[in-house]
Amino acid sequence: MSDTHGRTDTHGQTDTHGRTDTHGQTDTHGRTDTRGRADTRGRILDATLACLVRHGYAGTTARAIAQVGGFAPGVLYYHFTDLDDVLVAALAHTCEARVQRYREQLSGVDRAGRAVEILRELYLEDTEVGHISAVQELYAGARPGSRLAAQLTLETRRWEALAAEVLTTVLRGKPFAGLVRMPVLARAAVAFYLGAETVAHLDDDSSRVLEFFDQAARLAGYFDRVPRLRRSTPG
Repeated sequence: MSDTHGRTDTHGQTDTHGRTDTHGQTDTHGRTDTRGRADTRGRILDATLACLVRHGYAGTTARAIAQVGGFAPGVLYYHFTDLDDVLVAALAHTCEARVQRYREQLSGVDRAGRAVEILRELYLEDTEVGHISAVQELYAGARPGSRLAAQLTLETRRWEALAAEVLTTVLRGKPFAGLVRMPVLARAAVAFYLGAETVAHLDDDSSRVLEFFDQAARLAGYFDRVPRLRRSTPG
């Protein structure tokens, strides 16, 4: 069995006693313990993300993931068809969690200053949990037309949808809101954010991104002073 980097995985799916490692736990009634399987799957995804942060895309092999997660390499192939399948699932796993976190924190925020403050805090969280480093490695390693590239496109669209929600709320009632094509602005915001993350990842220095947030906070203060238009009521 070979991984998506073209290296053969010499680890079979058997344990030290020669038994096939299925990890299918059953209760006294013969039912599969789906909770246990879900927990194992989650461990694999977490180990994959940690491996991307620690070893980069090229170093994220089945063996490396297993070493990080503390399980046999065969466990990975019981839950996933191949390494590319694991990477796609890990990407969806981390993005789902972070999009939900962003949406919870930004829901209903209608002032630009507060939105920038929250985004700065969330960026620091992304950095601390390794989300940024892992996703940047996946962007760097994805080949056009691959399943990973398709998943990256899907996740980017989800971030754009979230950005559109936040921007719509912040811009509501502002005099120039009608001049903005929201999908285009949201796409530009996500593209800028991804670019800033890329620079920070390559330099291993987030200070420039934090400087951007400082500048954005000052501009947001002026933006928030612009009064919202009042809807005229019929006479």
